[in-house]
Order: sequence, then C-alpha cells, then structure tokens
Amino acid sequence: MTAMEREDLQDLLIRIDERVKTIQEDIREINLARRCASHHVKISTLEKMVWGCMATVGGVGARVIYEILK
Repeated sequence: MTAMEREDLQDLLIRIDERVKTIQEDIREINLARRCASHHVKISTLEKMVWGCMATVGGVGARVIYEILK
C-alpha cells in the first residue's frame, strides 16, 4: 500500500467517523425528545415488579434447597 493510498484511506475513515458522530448526535436528540414522564413511571413500576418476582422466585428456590438439604 502506497503512502497516497494510506492518506486516502485515512481521509475516508475520518469522514466516516464524522458521519457516524453526527448520526449518533441526531439519535440522541430524537431519544431525548421522545421521553415521556408517564412512560418513565410505567417502566419503573414494571422494573419494580420484575425485581419483586425475581426476589420471590429466589426465596422460594432457597427454601426448596434448604428443605432438600434438611
């Protein structure tokens, strides 16, 4: 690969990187604009329910293991 080809590739990579950064910024702006307080409340409620179910299943599993080893 010649020095000229390397420079061309570096320039191309720089342009691609700049485009990716602008796309990421656009996506970030869209995501910030789409946030809704009621969705946040619903999601946090669902998260609490999932963690509660996981804790319950873990407790039942621990109890079963304890009873088996007893």
